Amino acid sequence: MPYKIAPDIYIYQSSMWQTNSAVIINETANLVIDPCYFPTEIRIIADFVSRKRSFNGYIIFTHSDFDHVIGHQYFKNFKLVAHEQFLLCDRNYQIIQLNDIDQTYYVRRTIPFIFPEPVITFQETYKIPIKGDELILVHAPGHTGDCIFTISPERGIMFAGDYLSNLEFPFVNFSPAAYRKTLNLAAKIITDYNITCVVPGHGDIAYGREEINDRIQSDRDYLTGLTEGTQDLLARGLQAGEIIEALSGLKYRNRRIEGVMLKMHIENIKILISELQT
Repeated sequence: MPYKIAPDIYIYQSSMWQTNSAVIINETANLVIDPCYFPTEIRIIADFVSRKRSFNGYIIFTHSDFDHVIGHQYFKNFKLVAHEQFLLCDRNYQIIQLNDIDQTYYVRRTIPFIFPEPVITFQETYKIPIKGDELILVHAPGHTGDCIFTISPERGIMFAGDYLSNLEFPFVNFSPAAYRKTLNLAAKIITDYNITCVVPGHGDIAYGREEINDRIQSDRDYLTGLTEGTQDLLARGLQAGEIIEALSGLKYRNRRIEGVMLKMHIENIKILISELQT
């Protein structure tokens, strides 16, 4: 069953990585954000949306990672919307990752996946008018180069994609510097649009300004510690391997990063070293 977070907004959470899909049912348009993940889960979403007829249908991709684009083929005649850098993503890499996960969990997809081709792309912002509101899409690079935020000003809700999760520290697949700027952008949006609900790509919804700001600050603290630590060790002449070893014990929310997450943390260190050396 979905979470109903507003009279016309529903959140479906997959059992895969607690990935969130959003559905907005409106007289003007039906919109789906990141339909995912397992075929039965996507079909449930598609069946629900198909019962709610509207003039237009849109699928909004928060970014091009495979777990966020997997379900688009279940929504016929929906316009696909994404940032223009979506068109530049490494599609083969995403498909390889998808196939690896499907093989691991024995997932059978009766509809063979085809990577989506957005028909609407934009640079900085894009607006989708709906009855009683206007969704604002904003470029938010950092996790990937094509990430976006989707804002519902009337309802005070922001769909954050792979930002501001209570399950994940920042996964910086694109640029640490861009990620820090996007956290500042998130803080500004929260204030400017009086956002009181943030739906992350993975994990629990953040309700209230205190929880939202706490997530922003926790991510800032992690990136600041990572950046300052790397800068200091580079200045002392340490090599990449030595820096990784020294910073592998960095904490997030006062907890050591361990297990599977440690691999993501090490990748962040590598990307930051590369960014600081260029």
